[in-house]
Amino acid sequence: MKYFKFAQISQDTGISWAIAQPVSGPSWPDLPGLDLSTSVQLANNSTYYIAQVDDTAVANPDNHIFELTAGEYAEELKQHVMYQLNKEKDSIYQEEYNFRSAIFSKYHDTASTAGIYKYEQAKALVADATAAAPDVRAEATARGIAPAVMAARIITNHEDFRAKEAKIAGIRGKIFDRVNGYEFNLEDAGGSYTEFLTEEVIGTRTERVFEDNKMVDKVIDVKVRKYQLSLGTRFQYE
Repeated sequence: MKYFKFAQISQDTGISWAIAQPVSGPSWPDLPGLDLSTSVQLANNSTYYIAQVDDTAVANPDNHIFELTAGEYAEELKQHVMYQLNKEKDSIYQEEYNFRSAIFSKYHDTASTAGIYKYEQAKALVADATAAAPDVRAEATARGIAPAVMAARIITNHEDFRAKEAKIAGIRGKIFDRVNGYEFNLEDAGGSYTEFLTEEVIGTRTERVFEDNKMVDKVIDVKVRKYQLSLGTRFQYE
């Protein structure tokens, strides 16, 4: 087995795309044993691929077809993985921000601020019907409902808000810590790469499928990449 790094070639000319703009459709270098299903297009330099091939494969550096040592192959794979993990780290907080905006879009900042002290007043009113709770009473009057009913709604809504916020923060923190803690072992490059690609089951969902000549409900595992936030899916199923 050998390790190679290469670019696609023009189908007509055989010239590497890394050398010149393609003049025809993409083709692959003639590398015995090349299995495209296991080759890796480098995320940090998408012109190139790396792959394991047969011992009979011959390099052609002038056409950007390079033979790598096992150590060089491992380093290329590491750079590919770490590039993607660094991008994931950079995007995690933005993904969280966007998800929060979608989940809490109906709440203006002023409503969130007011909700803190109205929650305390509502709890006081539920505990003691004679409590002042001026803001809760004012909102109840404007809405045309009893103060006790208003207080109960405020408590329910506020606690739901807090539960959602805590879950979002917890999921984001867990995945950020996981991504930040990932280590690529050059001595076990294949194992490290497999770990990076791992999916995890975070729940189940039911789908209607056609099976045995009839429609049936089938429970299906919900899977996400272990080192990706996928916040919407995780929030729904974890």
